[in-house]
Amino acid sequence: METNDRDDLREALRELDATPAEIAAWTPLVRRLAEWPEGHITPADQGDLLSVLEQAIPLHSAVRQALREQKPRRVTGLLATARAQVSLFGLGFWLVSALVTLLGAAVVLGRVLPDQELVLRVSGPCLSYLGTLVAFRGRGTRVLELELVCLPSPLQLAIARLVIVLGYDVGLGLALSLALWAGGAGQVLTLTLTFLIPLLLVAGLTLLLSLRLSVQAAASLAYGSWLAFLAISTLSNLQAHLLSLSLVMLPGCIGLALLVIALLRIHASMHRLLPHL
Repeated sequence: METNDRDDLREALRELDATPAEIAAWTPLVRRLAEWPEGHITPADQGDLLSVLEQAIPLHSAVRQALREQKPRRVTGLLATARAQVSLFGLGFWLVSALVTLLGAAVVLGRVLPDQELVLRVSGPCLSYLGTLVAFRGRGTRVLELELVCLPSPLQLAIARLVIVLGYDVGLGLALSLALWAGGAGQVLTLTLTFLIPLLLVAGLTLLLSLRLSVQAAASLAYGSWLAFLAISTLSNLQAHLLSLSLVMLPGCIGLALLVIALLRIHASMHRLLPHL
């Protein structure tokens, strides 16, 4: 090996953070590998290799067979997946969501604002905003590729995380209704629906928009659109009609429809969510 080649070799080893002793020990080995004659692999050689490997590899995968035998039912498997995903949310999500609900209840019970329902229409979708940001942050944190190699499919992961987010939000809504009832607030059912129904709309719109936009942009656009709608309806004379009890279920139905559409499109759109390198 020429002097320039030896210098290049030492420089390459130094870039790999090799110590001087390691460089001295590795240099002769690398030189011998570089001088090793290059062989030509024939089809016969490949056949011999495959025949040896076939004897060493079992015909049936023991791991795959065990997964088939222990495959749980759909509901049980979904709950098991959701339980495994709970640790991804972090303590901050649970505490902040509970704090938002607590503040909403305090404002309503304290009658700080004349329009109590408006407070709940703002705080309820805020939980969806926070939940979807945390649940579907995989694309932004560059771990989507790792999620795709997991045993659950992307659709199963999405449904499991929605179960966690919406289940926790509904639980907070029930706790809110109990607090309002204990505090002597009137129309507890109406106030609870006012809190929960827009939550479904923002969650569904966020999940659908996240197929085209980043999760942060989708959640901000969905929640911002709902706030803009509230502002327009509050400042105009349409508030009594658009936010009446007869139409209170409409945003929830739209939200559920958007969730179903988004879930049906997740698998087909997964290739576009992967980063293009």
